[in-house]
Amino acid sequence: MEEPFELDVAELGRRYRDRTLSPVEVERGLAKRIARLDRTLGAFTALAGEEALAAARLAEAELAAGIDRGPLHGIPVTVKDLCLTRDMPTTVGLRGFAQRLPRRDAAVVAQLRAAGAVLIGKTYTTAGAFVDPAADRPFPRQPWRDDIFPGMSSTGAGVAVAAGFCSVAIGTDTGGSIRLPSLCCGVSGLKPAYGRVDAQGVFESARSFDHVGPMARSVADLAAAMTIIGRGKACHPVADLAGVRLGIDRRELEGTGPKSRAAIERAIDLFVGLGVEAVEVAMPPVADLLAVAARRQARETASVHAAWYPLHVEDYGPGLAATIERGWSMRPEDLEDFDAIRAEYGQRLDGLFGVADLIILPVLTIDTPTTGEWAAAMEKADPMGARFTKPFNVTGHPTLALPAGFDEHGLPLGFQLIGRPAEEALLLGAGMGFQRISDWHRSGSPSQAR
Repeated sequence: MEEPFELDVAELGRRYRDRTLSPVEVERGLAKRIARLDRTLGAFTALAGEEALAAARLAEAELAAGIDRGPLHGIPVTVKDLCLTRDMPTTVGLRGFAQRLPRRDAAVVAQLRAAGAVLIGKTYTTAGAFVDPAADRPFPRQPWRDDIFPGMSSTGAGVAVAAGFCSVAIGTDTGGSIRLPSLCCGVSGLKPAYGRVDAQGVFESARSFDHVGPMARSVADLAAAMTIIGRGKACHPVADLAGVRLGIDRRELEGTGPKSRAAIERAIDLFVGLGVEAVEVAMPPVADLLAVAARRQARETASVHAAWYPLHVEDYGPGLAATIERGWSMRPEDLEDFDAIRAEYGQRLDGLFGVADLIILPVLTIDTPTTGEWAAAMEKADPMGARFTKPFNVTGHPTLALPAGFDEHGLPLGFQLIGRPAEEALLLGAGMGFQRISDWHRSGSPSQAR
């Protein structure tokens, strides 16, 4: 029999409503599970404790009284430690920020609370949501294999979902920070279209590229979350995929690891079995786009930290510090070509959506890395994923990360789908269809977490 933490949002909600399960017993069970496992895994920076129990009691009482706030009513959720919360510190992975930021709720947190969700805690982020580990806190561990890199910067969110600590985790993505931990932890993650989720009250990394979005085990759970946090827009995933065109760039697939490439080919076959038509496309070159985006991001990141960094340089890791210093050295002419190059790339990408409805790509340029492989790449300043993830932060196109199984050694594999900005319903529908005929999103069951 499945444990409550293994149930998806819809099934958990059904059991709440027929009173075969209660939000209070689920919250208490999760609190015990977190106490037992998170000392090793390190997903959380703060736990709501009694506040979470009070929210669960309220949800239980409301549902019993016929008050139904929607699909997340009573559902356990977490938010990344960039989101302001009135009852827990917001550290953004840097010393001193817990005392600096005001105690109020970010818009996404307020939306979750209003929907009756049970906020159980805040999850680890790298320092300033960049590449350096958070100050004074161990880097989280992948729940099934200690040697697998768990992703960043929404690291704690990916670990929390994979370990069965929550049903939905809110993360952020500036260059791949939802998709990378989703891949590495074997979960599903959505980077919505730019601006689709209100970022008010979420600490900025770089405003032009920041996206807020959900992570969960299944795409159906992502869709449920988007009905709450998606700026009030209804999200009804497309059910019929017959005739949907999936764009495939074989040259780009050669740019990832052999195991990831094989997993993507298997996924393409499954999509074809759903009635999807595979079509060949050629992605626009990304070198110029990545170069101007790096300059723009450095300038915006430097602006975010202007008041704090000069007085607290010792609190910053080398990656974030170097980016800030680079941003301060930027001249106006270094940023002039950003808008033009972004527009040109966006037009070429939109041209591909004239022949394809969705595009499938890897997440990384290698197979899912071990912690050692990732550390070596960081020493060489090799972004590994920027080529496949960052362009869609620049253009704002929605992207969906999906698990695609494990290799013989338990290495998680996956891919991403890219959709048109106004068609997240198709993106989510394709993901749900894929997961109806595969069980890879359940293969890494949270019951396997140590």
